Amino acid sequence: MAAKILVVEDDLLNRDLICKVLRKEGHQVVEACDGAIALEILQVLAFDLVITDFVMPKLNGIEFVEHLHSLQPRIPIIFVTGFLSVISGKTILDDVAEVLAKPFELDVLRSTVHRLLDSTPYSAP
Repeated sequence: MAAKILVVEDDLLNRDLICKVLRKEGHQVVEACDGAIALEILQVLAFDLVITDFVMPKLNGIEFVEHLHSLQPRIPIIFVTGFLSVISGKTILDDVAEVLAKPFELDVLRSTVHRLLDSTPYSAP
């Protein structure tokens, strides 16, 4: 299922890799280098899924998601981070987001994206 995905990642190499993988899967991908720019994009576009870094300049991942939920409360979210373990991330973000610890396998990213898109009734207009 092709989806509209927003990727928010301040590290250019990580962002490029994630976007390349998602585009190869047939998804429409929009990228932002920080949470503030992502919020500007979200003012005019809706998405089926958001993948965001946890530690970023301007707005960290938690602050970004708080704003995101005010705009699109049911959107599925994947946090990618090198600063939280998956276990502590799941505890902190339970029922808010999936957590992938960096570095992660690209197959894990693909399967997490597919699982969230398949299980979420949300669809961007």
